[in-house]
Amino acid sequence: MGSAQPPTRTQMHSDRRWGPRVDVDLPIRLELRDGRTTAARLRNVSVSGALIECAEELPTFTTLRVEIPASARAPEPILLGARVVRAEHPYLGVEWRDLAPDTFVSLLGGATG
Repeated sequence: MGSAQPPTRTQMHSDRRWGPRVDVDLPIRLELRDGRTTAARLRNVSVSGALIECAEELPTFTTLRVEIPASARAPEPILLGARVVRAEHPYLGVEWRDLAPDTFVSLLGGATG
């Protein structure tokens, strides 16, 4: 997925994130509405959205589902509905479509401390 660095806060147009941003580096899978799936990496997250690095170019307003694989902290995969709110290839800024499930919020808490 290249060695490009994620955009800095000053490079992002508008940052409407709720809660603190947590830097992560997790492999994820994106499920698109047409049934396709693609591998990606979660670069940072908050309770309201995330920055995703993805080889596939997706336009703003694309709806998708983010799958975070099961791990020691989350025994079941975490599935989150999302919408692309910023597309600066190879990065996607997504906003969660629903409130984050408790398992995801717990995973965020574990990543910060």
